[in-house]
Parts: sequence; C-alpha cells; structure tokens
Amino acid sequence: MLKILLFVSLCFTHFTMAKTLETNQKQNYETKEYIQYTLAKELNETVEKLSNRTWTHNKKTFNSLKYTNHAYWAKLNIKNIANNNQKYYLKAENQFTYKIDYYLVKNKKIVKHITDGVISKNPNREFNANHMLFPLVIEANTEVEVYFKIRNYNKININFSLVTQEYLIDYYQTYNMIEGIFFGGMLLMMLYNLFLYALFRIRAYLYYVGYVFWVTVYFIGLFGFSQRYFESQTYLFHLSTACFFVFLTLFVQSILKLKTKLPTIHKILNFFIFYFIASTLLNVYVLKVELFIYAQLIFNIFFSMLFIFAIIIIGSTYYLAYVKNDNIAKFYSVIWSLLALMGMFLPLQYLNIISIDIPADYIFQFLTLVEVLFFSFILAYNINLIENEKKEQERLLVQQSKLASMGEVITMIAHQWRQPLSEINGTVLNLDIDYHKQQLTDKKFTNYLDSIELTTEYMSQTIDDFMNYFKHNKELEEFTVSQLITGTLNLVASTNRQQINIQYMEHPDITIVSYRSELIQSLLIVINNAIDACSNQDISTETRILISVKTTDKQLILSIEDNGSGIPANIMDNIYDPYFTTKHKAKGTGLGLYILKMIIEENLKGKVEITSSKKVTNCNLYIPITVKKRNTF
Repeated sequence: MLKILLFVSLCFTHFTMAKTLETNQKQNYETKEYIQYTLAKELNETVEKLSNRTWTHNKKTFNSLKYTNHAYWAKLNIKNIANNNQKYYLKAENQFTYKIDYYLVKNKKIVKHITDGVISKNPNREFNANHMLFPLVIEANTEVEVYFKIRNYNKININFSLVTQEYLIDYYQTYNMIEGIFFGGMLLMMLYNLFLYALFRIRAYLYYVGYVFWVTVYFIGLFGFSQRYFESQTYLFHLSTACFFVFLTLFVQSILKLKTKLPTIHKILNFFIFYFIASTLLNVYVLKVELFIYAQLIFNIFFSMLFIFAIIIIGSTYYLAYVKNDNIAKFYSVIWSLLALMGMFLPLQYLNIISIDIPADYIFQFLTLVEVLFFSFILAYNINLIENEKKEQERLLVQQSKLASMGEVITMIAHQWRQPLSEINGTVLNLDIDYHKQQLTDKKFTNYLDSIELTTEYMSQTIDDFMNYFKHNKELEEFTVSQLITGTLNLVASTNRQQINIQYMEHPDITIVSYRSELIQSLLIVINNAIDACSNQDISTETRILISVKTTDKQLILSIEDNGSGIPANIMDNIYDPYFTTKHKAKGTGLGLYILKMIIEENLKGKVEITSSKKVTNCNLYIPITVKKRNTF
C-alpha cells in the first residue's frame, strides 16, 4: 500500500512540477506544454512575491467570473543546452491582451522588464513588429525563468513561441506579404462595390462596402496593426466588432429580401443589430474603467449569441435556397456554411472550451477574403439578374402600352372598315339591281367583282397593319420604309379627327431589316404627339405634319416635323422621363417618349433626337438599316 501511495505521489510530482524548455539549435519552439499559471493576488504584484505559490498547467482554477478582475501569472523555465550563447524572442499575438508585464529572471534577479499590450504598447519593439516580442539572451548551459503578468479575458490563452532572429526575419517577410495581399484584396473589393453602388444605387452594395470596411478594421486591430500605425485610435478595434456585424446583418436583410420573404426573421435580425451596438458600446465602457468582470461576462454572452445569430442566418439562407428555390441564396449558403464552420472555432478557442493547434484566426481571415471576393462576383451576377428583370419589365411596359390603347384601336378598326363595308354593300346592291333588271353584262359583272376585290384587299391590308402593330413575336423582318410608314398612317387615320394635314415625302423604296411592330409603335408615338400639338393651335392656323426619309451608309433617318405648339425649353430635359406629361391625366400617361427612347436606343441601338422652337418641333429617329438579332429584351 505504501508503495502505491509513493508511486502516485511521484507521478503527481512529475506532472505538477515545472518542465524546462531546453533549447539548442532549432529556430522555433512551442511553449504551450512548458507554461504554468497562478493567480495574482494583487494587480500591482511583482515577481518577488511569487515564492511558495502553487502553479498549475492550466487556468481552469481561476477561470470563473469572480477572478476576472484579477491578473494572472504565466511562468516558463528555459535552459540553453548549447555550448554558445543564444538570443531568442518570445512572440505572441496582440489580440485581447489588455496589459502584459514581461520579466526575465536570472539567478533570482530581474534582468529585464517590459510592459506591452493594448493600453501600454512597448514603443521599442524590435522589427517594428505588430506582434508582441520579448527578447532574451541565454548564455551557454544556463537556465533562466520568464514570468508574464497578464491582464485580459482570463479564459483566453496567449500562445507564446520561442524563436530566433533569423526565424523572425523569414517569418515577417512571408507574413507581411500575405497580410498585404489580404488588405489589398479587401481594399479593391471595397472600391469595386462602392463603384457598383455609385452606378446602380442598390443599397445592398453600400451595406457590403460597410461590412468589408469594418471587417478590415477588425483584422487590423486583431493582429496588432492598429497599435503599430494607429495607436491613438485603438478603440476602433472594439467598435469594428459591432459595426461589421451590423453591416453584415443589413446586407443579408437586403440581398435576401427578408423583409418581404421572411418578415419574422427580418425583425429578429433587427434585434441583433440593436444587441451588437449596445453590447459593444457597453464593452468599450467597462474596459475603459477596467471592470473586467463585466467585460468577461459581456464577452461570454456575445460569443454565445453569435452561435444563435449564425444559425439564424444560415438556416434562413438554406430555407430560401432549397425550399423557396432562390438562386441567390444558393450561392450564399455554400460560402456562409464554410465561414461559419471556421468561425465557430474562434469563440470556442477564445472561451477555452476547446484547444486546437490550427491557426484558426488566420484561416478565418483567409476565408473572409475568399468570402468577400466570392460575394463580389455574386453581386456582379446579381446585376445581370437585375438587368434581365429590368428588360423584362420594359418589354411588359411596351406591351402594356399597346394593350392600353386597345379601345382606341377598336375605334380605328371600326373607322377603317366602315367606308369599305359601305362600298361593298353598295356594289352588291347595284349588282342585285342590274341582275333583276337583266342589265348585268359580263363587263359590269367583272367590274363589280374587281371593285369588291380591291375593297377587300384594302381591308386585308388594314388587318395586316393592325397585326404588325400588335405582333408578339420578336423576329427580324425585311420590309420597305414605304410599307412601314403607309401602314402606320393607316392606323393614325382614325385618331386624326381634325384632319390635320400629314404629308409623306415619297422616297425611293429602301429595304430595312428590323423589328416592324416596334418601329410602328415608335412612329405612332411621335405622330400622335405631333397631332396633339397641332390640335392645340387655333382653327385659323394652318397646321401640318411632314414625314421625310434620309439615308446614310448604315442608318435610316426618319424625320417627323410639325408646326404645332412646340415644346417649352424649361421642360426639354424632362421629356423622356417616365410619367412626365404636360397633357391632362385623362389624355396622357407620360410614357410615350420614354418608351420611344427605350425602343429606338436600347432595343434597336439607334438614336432619338428631338429639337423644338416656339412653332416647329422636329423628331429625328436614327435607325440602323440592318438591326442585329437579340436574344431577349
């Protein structure tokens, strides 16, 4: 029994006694398994008061909230077993390190003391490094003790590496290159999305710019760059935590259209926006007054809430992607899942719940850059979707404009057919009379049939004109300019109730390849506007509309000139705006010239040019003689 107790005692002594880190010729040593901890009894406690103190290999005994306002000590024994003197540096990240005191002890005497951390950065860091660096020189076959008095969130471990100067030189060359790529990429994506916002005024892009900016500020602070370049603005690091989550939330709400698609989730995320802001401001205050017990509590709650936040975001994205079949959400669901998976490691590491050897911070940083690049391409893809949607809306607007004039078109048909039907009726009546009087000769019969044939041919042409106007197919057609203008004037005839003189200056037939129904609609818009302008003139004024045609090598120029009321100079810049009209609401929608410009310039790749004086208005339509076929519009 005594032997067993002795064995257990020896094992306990072996595992609790301080292990010494032995150095020789290696350039890099990890210190995690050699560090021991103890709780500081006072904030201003010094190394001399650490005798007879109990040391442990972890901080679990003082990780509870009641010890949060305390500092704690970390101790490391290092022995140089080489036959020459060695110079090393203890390297550690800045993140979450409020204040740290470094003591190098040889033969129980303090030979070096350095203070570093967020609030008291060491101004003499070698290499001007953004990491904390603590130098030590160890003579041959000599052992030293290193003590750190640390004040931070007690649940967060600070990992120290013991490295040589040669190692640091190589390390910082690679590190600065990688960080340069990261911050350069973030800056480019920020400017890219800002440019997209300036072009399209889509709010999601502005939210994304804010998100990328504050994520960049967060990493600047997390890896110590803020202390290196912006020492007096380190508070921005704390504010960035709230800001980038706020802008991320606003971006998610906007890009996934949660307000309309998932209104309950939208309201929940509004609560998170308020929580992130309030939590961060409160955290800044308690750190300022050094109430670490509350800072630790806020820190714990904050990262716990992040789990809920991530689940809501990812869950909503997957729901929209695979239940509602939202293509945009499908893109986001993949990258957010990867980012959240790695992001989960950070709070678990920070809260000392799990211990992993992978550099989670840097992997998370890399995934963030990938996310920013990926999302920027998705936003560009989203522009394409918006453009297609816009074109579809424009197509519907053109068609709706035609359908809105259906009543007027029926009146046109009635007017156009009334006289021909009367002529046919009269011809049939004469045919019947001559037949009964036995005066119907072969010549008369042939003349009657020819008359009916000509009239029905005219009616058939009228039907073709209407069909061309309402044609739904978007196929290119080959036709002459005379056919285009004559067919349009046939449609205009019934609306020209005041019989305004419309003159078409004949031109040798020019064949064009274009979209007939769109050109008819464009001419109708211009000619009807000219009729309305001429109708406003006094009866005594002789009004007329003149249509002429010119050509160049590749363009057809249709000119419609009227001597109506003209267009006032003060509204000339607004005539193409949708829903802008000078007519009474019952007579105009204000969409005519907007649709005209859209058809000629966007769909046919031509140009609309309108000039006006007090009495004369001229509209020139520059139309390609051969229009290239388009897939959709």
